[in-house]
Amino acid sequence: MISTQTLQKEEVLVITYQTTQCNKAFGELYEMFYSQLFDYVCKIANNADDAFDITQEAFIKAAQELHKLKVPITFRFWLFRIAKHMCMKNHRKIAKQSYDSYEEDFASQDYSTSEAIEKDELLEKMTLILSTLSKEDQQLLLAKYSEGKSIKEIMESTSLASSTVKMKLMRARIKVAQQLSV
Repeated sequence: MISTQTLQKEEVLVITYQTTQCNKAFGELYEMFYSQLFDYVCKIANNADDAFDITQEAFIKAAQELHKLKVPITFRFWLFRIAKHMCMKNHRKIAKQSYDSYEEDFASQDYSTSEAIEKDELLEKMTLILSTLSKEDQQLLLAKYSEGKSIKEIMESTSLASSTVKMKLMRARIKVAQQLSV
């Protein structure tokens, strides 16, 4: 689980890199997320060598494209999405190389690709919606739903009462739901 301080540090590092191209700032982001990203890619790629290469390529692409990220607090999700796309690209490349088994894999690959596209579209919409919320609402929603923190953990990290945390989360969810239905 990532603390609110880590989220703030992540956001500061992203903004620093975006404005100054400071390699130290990106190096800290690399250190913060390398092991998580590598584990994620390993699960998808089922091959440690490919996972190592894809993880490296994802960080390189993130460094090159970071200026395009409009909501710095979503860096983690954006980075993982880059890696997921690279995994899908790698999977397609491997499938083309082994044409004999390609026909069997095609149906499941096609389905998971369309499913991934739908999830990506929803993720992009959620990123836009998150950017319209206050920083406090963003941090509460990310703590609860991205990091899986309990109400008690959120209370401790924000110094808010339980009822306040629950009410703010409910209001933030309502805002998100209203914008999703638009």
